[in-house]
Parts: sequence; C-alpha cells; structure tokens
Amino acid sequence: MKKISVIVTNWNTINLLQMYFIHVVENSPEADEIIFADDASLDESVAYIHTLQKKNPKIRIITHKDNVGFGKNSNNAVKAAKGEYVVLLNSDILPHKGYITSAYKHMSDPKVFGVGFCELGNENWSRIFWKDGYLQYNRGQPVNKLHISGWISGGGAIIDKEKFLKLGGFDNVYAPFYSEDVDLGYRAWKSGYTLLWDPQSIIEHKHKSTMSKFPKRHLDYVKERNRLLTVWRNITDPKLLRENNITQFFRVAFGPNYIKIIMAAKRQIKSNPPPIVFPVRTDQEIFDMFK
Repeated sequence: MKKISVIVTNWNTINLLQMYFIHVVENSPEADEIIFADDASLDESVAYIHTLQKKNPKIRIITHKDNVGFGKNSNNAVKAAKGEYVVLLNSDILPHKGYITSAYKHMSDPKVFGVGFCELGNENWSRIFWKDGYLQYNRGQPVNKLHISGWISGGGAIIDKEKFLKLGGFDNVYAPFYSEDVDLGYRAWKSGYTLLWDPQSIIEHKHKSTMSKFPKRHLDYVKERNRLLTVWRNITDPKLLRENNITQFFRVAFGPNYIKIIMAAKRQIKSNPPPIVFPVRTDQEIFDMFK
C-alpha cells in the first residue's frame, strides 16, 4: 500500500476542530500522517491541535505567519506531505470509517488524478457543461456506483500527489477562495486524466466553513470574478470564447457594475503566471463526456 497523507486545512475554526478533528484521526487508520495545515489563525486552533498531537504522533502541524488563502495553504501542505496519495479535507468535514479504503482502490489506475468522496445528503457527482457563454456545473443524476466527475472538492477527496504538483496544484489566481477545485479539475481532464466520484467513500460536510465570516457582497464579488476567470484560464475553443465575449457585452449593458468584475479578473491574470496544463482533450471533448 502506498503512503497516504491526510491534510486538514484551517483558518480560525477551533469550534469545528473540537467537534471533528479527532474523528478524522480515528477514522483514517490508513494514513501514515495527518497534517494540520493552519493558515495564520488568530484563535486557539494551533494550541488545540498541539494537545491532540501529544497523544497522536501521526499528527503534523504546518503553520503560516501570514494568511495565504485556501489554495496556497493546500498547495504548501501537499508539497510537504510524505504520502504518494493525499487526502484533502476541510475543517468542517466528518469522515466515516472506510472512506479512504474505498477510494484508494481506484488510485492504482495511472489515468486517475483523484477520487471525490460522497457527501452524505448530497450524493451526487459533479457535472460540467457549457451554457450561456460560461463554464457551468451542477449535480449529476443520482447514481449508486462509481462515476466520472467534472471536478473533485478540495475539501473532500483523495488525489495523486505527483499529478497534483505536475499541474501546479490550485491556481493562486483564484485567491482567496472559490473555483480553485473546479479549475484544477478542468485542467486535469484537459491534460488527459480522469476524475472519479465514489459513493462508498462517505463523509459528512457540516457547511460551517470560514467563508461564512465574510460579508455576502464580498463573497458574491469574488465568486463572479472567479467564474469569469475559469473561462479565461481554461477555455481555448474560439467559438466558446466568442460566446463568452457576447455574454460579457450584454452583462455590462444591462448591469454596468459588471465592468468591475471584468477589470478585477484582468488584474488577477496580470499578476499571476499562466495556468499549467498539458492539453490532450479539447473543450468540446470534455463537455461531450458529461452530456
């Protein structure tokens, strides 16, 4: 069995850690290490994990002096991980027993980039498609068997570390959050890899993440900016890009504030390097897989 590292990312969520982290430890016996990746928390998160570390030597603590955002925090933790396979969990995730074992067996396929876990109460793989000038996604039709997935959650999946690092991990252009995992999933598909969803790898997602600490207006702004960035960073089909340009024109015409979204997206692109991708599939080939 290849080495496995479990990573729990955190920013100021000691209340969640006190409820769920010990269950991560107890329900991840396959893990060779459990990395607590803290993004410069100002609460007692790190101190609390230190108390658990005394009784659980598998726990490793990685901290940042400054807040770097979800993507970069995750990337740094993956780089530091000793395992060939890495489990990514948010601090509001409660994994069930056997969640790693079920997904692990699919990782031996050299084409598999990663496997998404099944969120209790939201038992659906992710479908991606093109509509109205944008890359869209929604829940696929319910199934009770292994299925391909448009993307896998950065807070509930197992990934191949080597493949993750080859693609540069989560793109920092989306900082501080939103769309990193959708973008990575699309680049993985385009690079010839496969993403899966396993209904037998069960987790509970309590949906009490740190994003709830931000004003809704700011969250909507970042979400809309990053929605545009997923197109500009990933879509190369000229026809689809023309459709996106037309959509932008009408959105500005009927809502002048959208120009702020466009300018913000352009600033992000200007301040970040190009995305890492090794094109094997076309945009249309990817969308055809999810019809």
